[in-house]
Amino acid sequence: MTKTRVAQVRTAVVLTAMLFGYTAAPNAVAVTAPPGPVTLHIATFDSGFGGYLTAKSIERATTPLLRDYKARFTIRHYGDTRNLPYGEKTPQQIATLASGGVLKAFQEGADIVFIACNTASTQYARVREAVDAAYPGAHRPVISIIDVSVAEAKLRLDTLLKNSKNATLLILATPATVRSMVYPRGLAALYGVRLDEQPLRATPQPRWYRTLGSSVDSLVQRNSIGLPGGSRIAVYQFAPANWVELIEHGADLKVRHDVVNRDLGLLLSSLEPGDFPDVVGYFCTHYPILDNLIRARLAPHQPSYIAQGELMARVFASMAEARLQGHERDTAPGVAELANLQALARASITISGRNGETTRALARMLYPDDPEPQIMQEDLGDLGAVPAPVAQ
Repeated sequence: MTKTRVAQVRTAVVLTAMLFGYTAAPNAVAVTAPPGPVTLHIATFDSGFGGYLTAKSIERATTPLLRDYKARFTIRHYGDTRNLPYGEKTPQQIATLASGGVLKAFQEGADIVFIACNTASTQYARVREAVDAAYPGAHRPVISIIDVSVAEAKLRLDTLLKNSKNATLLILATPATVRSMVYPRGLAALYGVRLDEQPLRATPQPRWYRTLGSSVDSLVQRNSIGLPGGSRIAVYQFAPANWVELIEHGADLKVRHDVVNRDLGLLLSSLEPGDFPDVVGYFCTHYPILDNLIRARLAPHQPSYIAQGELMARVFASMAEARLQGHERDTAPGVAELANLQALARASITISGRNGETTRALARMLYPDDPEPQIMQEDLGDLGAVPAPVAQ
């Protein structure tokens, strides 16, 4: 093992100790760990189907761990489809719903919950408070998707700025995430500079899912980060109308194509000269489902894309590897044993709404070679007395 790899494992051990509640020193984990396999129950939470992509990324990350360690994994995705879209709700409403979903996962045996929803992650502090209140003195790890995504965006931009004075980041997100400003401000904070914030521009558009109203706004905003030495990063935020609803309520491919093209046309017409995106962040976990349509519209300039499922899977793999130190296999599992462990780790889905058929169809479309996931319907909580959002 190289010195770099040793350092990475030690860092992950410390992180895992904090998250899973171990008090022993990192070097003591391997010595004191009990013999036999370790079972970890993993949950992802989102307002809908999008977080299932994160669950599937985590599922793929378990295979090398199963080969190297005596371990078992279960993965369950919780999608609060009854209450979507979160992107148009108030911060208080989002915190209430996200807390309910995360607490449900812990009540049903999760060891760790990944909030695979950017809008819910904007209220991470409130979710953390709710979990701590429900489990006083206990360690219940909850992982937000935002910090790792901001760090990845900076890494991509730094690479571009080695050969250019300017770079452009496009953030595709929900209205609530855009309004929270967590991504532009977080990026500026990583650079240690001030963010030049510009006003949001709203464009009303016809609503496809008329059950929720006749119109919905698309939001566009341009921000700027000036760096020492004269380099500059343009940070665009775009909250496209209808996209989450198109996915969750089963719009056909032609409707998706037309709406994505229309909305990205609105965005492109708003760009200042020279600002075509170099990096695109899918900072709503639903949007990778539209990846082919988005890439086709932005294809002439070939930006790089940040998919958050893979980022969260990396975090999971580092944490799990550290947790499993001392449980290394003496020999690799046989074909049949590995197949059984992989089947156990196959991600299942729990939804709160009555859109099981659409959920099943999405899973078949995105993962045609995989067995169909188990899909269950459960109550993940509601808003209760939380006030409705104020029209803006």
